[in-house]
Amino acid sequence: MGHKINERFFFTSSTNCSLFQNPALGAKKISTFLELNLNEEDFQGVAERSTFKAMKEKSKTTHGEFGEVLFRKGGISDWKTLFSEANNKEMDTVFKERLEGTKVGKLINYDHYCKI
Repeated sequence: MGHKINERFFFTSSTNCSLFQNPALGAKKISTFLELNLNEEDFQGVAERSTFKAMKEKSKTTHGEFGEVLFRKGGISDWKTLFSEANNKEMDTVFKERLEGTKVGKLINYDHYCKI
């Protein structure tokens, strides 16, 4: 799952997409890395509390008046809709020049999630 740099920091190659697709499994991987002794009920609780719906419902409590702004329902690659056509073309070009064919580029899965 990850690599310890020292006792306070770690690096992980897990992506948000993999955590989004299976939050309970993501919680298991993180707890294993952190050497936490959690059970199936704990993992299911994390999965339930980390859904968009659950976080949005608590957003006023956790984030005050900014909760509704912060928890806007979007989707994977929704940010691309905020770009102009020229911005999208520039982003595609930069990705191709700098990340295509790299491990990071593969993790991002740009063609699937980011191209319009």
